[in-house]
Amino acid sequence: MKEIGGRKQEEKIIQQEGPSKRRVFLDNNQRKVISRILINSSKNDKLDNGVAKQVALSCSVSIDVIYRIWKQLKLTSDVCHLKAKICSRKRIEIDFEKVRDVSLPKWRTLRGLAYPSGVVKSKTTLTKYLREGVLRRHSNALKPQLKDNNKKARLKFCLSMLEESSISHDPVFKSMHNVVHIDEKWFYMSPKSSKFYLLATEDDPYRTCKNKNYIGKVMFLVVMDNPRFDDEGNEKFNGKIGVFPLVTEVVAKRSSANRASRTLETKPITSITEEVSRMFLINKVLPAVKEKWPREDVGETIYIQQANAQSHISIDDEKFCRVAIEDGFDVHLTCQPPNSPDLNILDLGFFSAIQSLWQKEVSMTVDDLIEVVQKSYEALSSKDSNKNFLTL
Repeated sequence: MKEIGGRKQEEKIIQQEGPSKRRVFLDNNQRKVISRILINSSKNDKLDNGVAKQVALSCSVSIDVIYRIWKQLKLTSDVCHLKAKICSRKRIEIDFEKVRDVSLPKWRTLRGLAYPSGVVKSKTTLTKYLREGVLRRHSNALKPQLKDNNKKARLKFCLSMLEESSISHDPVFKSMHNVVHIDEKWFYMSPKSSKFYLLATEDDPYRTCKNKNYIGKVMFLVVMDNPRFDDEGNEKFNGKIGVFPLVTEVVAKRSSANRASRTLETKPITSITEEVSRMFLINKVLPAVKEKWPREDVGETIYIQQANAQSHISIDDEKFCRVAIEDGFDVHLTCQPPNSPDLNILDLGFFSAIQSLWQKEVSMTVDDLIEVVQKSYEALSSKDSNKNFLTL
């Protein structure tokens, strides 16, 4: 083929490999290249002599095809063919503006969104959009409702964590190494529902209990401080003050199949009152803080941050304050802002980390559960707990 309009590259695109009896179908890219060649080889909307024949030979198509492309170009300026890429059922298009108007409760399932709303008639259509990323799955948890005074208290609390000397030029947060976080959490002997990975030939595990609402449980008081590292990343203090089960030991009055009479039994404390909180703070938490606190930091003020539960003691409790200043220590009790569990490192992620380790073990008795939780508490590395503090 001769060079027409100096388009050697375009000729290469539409050039076919030898003659063929099979009818050649020109795709849209080839038709666009042919249209440019025809435009460059025309004057006053008329093709030069022999141009259509030469293009037809180079493309192994009939000259009528070239003339149809030329005619379509003059009429519509669009030479693309009208055939679809894939000749199948056309895709169902969704009006996503209508989807936004669907009430939120119907969004819990794809079936609930598809049929009652009338946006689409098939759940499969929504599944395809979910796979393509147009829709996304989201797990939503209820958050504490914050009133205006709650928001002000949160803001005031966050501002109090700034170094006062840095506020004027480059505000930075305090290290919070002297803030000890405490909180309570229930741990159950067995979760109501568990997930297992089994072999295809294995039988499903069969777990039973008398009543799912009365599964054995123990409340633990967890005490945690910010771990400390030196400049080379070596651990100086792991921040673990202690985990204390809220239990009591009672003497068995009668014999049973599990123990003889007058045997000491560990029983969980089911009602947490202000007196119980005071007893554990004075007899458990304060001695543990004084024992494990780094010796070089004994002189500085230590703050124990607790939640605003009604069962907790006030920050100026007389008995607590008297014991808190003994042995050269200066310990103060503070409260986190109301409705703000995310400002406590334990609720923020530490409890979840312990629970993921605890679920790997089996607990048959209260003593077993206490041992498993304490082992999980000690197994959590200081680097992982430090990551939780960094999220504050």
